[in-house]
Amino acid sequence: MFRLIGNVSKKVYYEAENASDLNKWRLDNFVKGSQADGHLVSQYDAPEAMVIVKVKTIKSKKEYLNDLLDEGKFEEYRKITMGNSNRDIEVYGSGKDKPELINRRKKVGKLFRQGITNTAEIASRVQVARSTVNFDLRALRKTYPELRQKRARS
Repeated sequence: MFRLIGNVSKKVYYEAENASDLNKWRLDNFVKGSQADGHLVSQYDAPEAMVIVKVKTIKSKKEYLNDLLDEGKFEEYRKITMGNSNRDIEVYGSGKDKPELINRRKKVGKLFRQGITNTAEIASRVQVARSTVNFDLRALRKTYPELRQKRARS
């Protein structure tokens, strides 16, 4: 999107999808031809000096990330927020080498995604303490934004 803007007044004279359409409009409206001494003379008669500006919609990184979450693009969200870091380190922290911790958090995350938001029910199915489920969910929410949106009930 391009705009033709007055240099002093900042008035928007015209908007177009591409610069060539905008330039054509400018020439059609402000160039006048006249005959002087047998020659065709063009006069550019605009109300003020103008500038062609490319318009960008600028969003902050936070707004962009929130839009990704609203649209359900969780993988793209993770790529931006995590960069090149290893997801196992983010999710499992210092226990990334402990298979029982990894398996427990995978089960907790799976149950929570299935719609079971009651921590007591998750704790009984995984056979761990309720505080452990809360701790695991807190760790999983750092990496999986879809878990942030649901929120567990105690």
